[in-house]
Amino acid sequence: MKIGMKLAAMLGLMVLMLVVLAFVRDLVSERQQRADTVRSEIAQFSAGEQTLLGPFLVLPYVQTSSKLIEATKDKASYWEDTQVSDQLVLTPSQFDARGQLAVEVLKRGLFEAPIYRSQLQLSGRFAIPALGQYEAKAASARERITTQWQTPYLALGLSDVRGIQQLSGVAASQTLTFAPGARHAKLGGGVHAPLALAESAVLQQQGQQLDFNFKLNLAGSTQLLIEPVGDSSQIALSGNWPHPSFAGNFAPLERTITANSFSARWQTSELATGGSMTMHCNSKDESQCNAARVGLRLIDPVDRYVLNERTMKYAELFMLLIFGAVFLMEVMHKLSVHPVQYSLVGLGLAMFFLLTLSLSEHIGFNKAYWLAALASAALQGFYISFVLAGWRRGLGFAAVLVALYGLLFGILQSEDMALLMGSLTMFALLACVMYFTRNIDWKELGGNTHSQYRPSKADAKMMAVVKAHRDEIAG
Repeated sequence: MKIGMKLAAMLGLMVLMLVVLAFVRDLVSERQQRADTVRSEIAQFSAGEQTLLGPFLVLPYVQTSSKLIEATKDKASYWEDTQVSDQLVLTPSQFDARGQLAVEVLKRGLFEAPIYRSQLQLSGRFAIPALGQYEAKAASARERITTQWQTPYLALGLSDVRGIQQLSGVAASQTLTFAPGARHAKLGGGVHAPLALAESAVLQQQGQQLDFNFKLNLAGSTQLLIEPVGDSSQIALSGNWPHPSFAGNFAPLERTITANSFSARWQTSELATGGSMTMHCNSKDESQCNAARVGLRLIDPVDRYVLNERTMKYAELFMLLIFGAVFLMEVMHKLSVHPVQYSLVGLGLAMFFLLTLSLSEHIGFNKAYWLAALASAALQGFYISFVLAGWRRGLGFAAVLVALYGLLFGILQSEDMALLMGSLTMFALLACVMYFTRNIDWKELGGNTHSQYRPSKADAKMMAVVKAHRDEIAG
């Protein structure tokens, strides 16, 4: 088969192999989606990702406006009343949150998800200003305005209240009794606790300092975020998970990560956060409010499906390299490899990716990768030894394949060096191809009868000996 026809056949095989690899890639995506579904199901039976908002001090009030309506011929003058209910929401002047997370991994079949049980302590102070400044004043003698303050309460927002295992608190020496519902539209789910403040006259003229202290045992999965609601906020979290991904709008001021645990501390001010955007933002679109959050996600850096997905990104390149290696050995050793044999080599490589996926669900990615790599290299080396008519050639092919698998594994383990390692490898492979094919006459392989024949050094030496022998006989 001429080289042009051979290359055309290989191109067609590459297209077919792309279809096979697409099926494997779809299978990886399907298994990853199934894993995400199981994580969501586990969260439904325990508690989902948690976001803690507050506490906020809510002071509801009813404002009554009376307007004097002048007398007419048929009716005497009278006062017309209008009532408006509203809330004054205050954020802490000081806020401190400290939490300890106990993380465990729940499994369902082949899939798993991290969940946590946290012990949180929330403390701080509200600086309640004189409430008289919030009361509207009558503009004239024909108008009267009165403000009646209702029972205040502390509101705490939670994204999944099912995670509340225990909650107790004290505010201004009062033991708080929490009830379901945050009683504020912007908080969504949560709890609230009524409290008693100073006498009305004192609040009207002087305000009050209100200290609070909560103890909250909260369960959740994957993520815990806390809004730094205070004018000055300090948040510290620690736990037994070695792979935290710090999330939110602010990086930790201090962080420590060991092989078995982590700890982190954040510190923010109202100047940096812009205040509690949860309460102060008037936009109906929550994404426009950009509320400040700090916290973490519990990630798995060796997630088998993520690593399988990254491995599949190199599938086409591997297929091209393997086909190219077989083709070069065919040309250099003047052998003939049938397209069916090329297709079997390609299917053997596709089986490597499929084996890696299926084994990683049972024995972990690293072991699965190397077991699939060694099995693939052994199978390919055995087959190539017959295709290329030599066990040494098959052994060399298997060794090169193992080296490529090892290089890919190194790239997967080091994202920062992946581009450099890949570039250097491609340069080295190109250099090897150019070196080993430097004496190949591609014109002759292409079927060009007018190409100039260039004998090798051994052939030239043999031809010179034969010519000298003929000259000796002729003489």
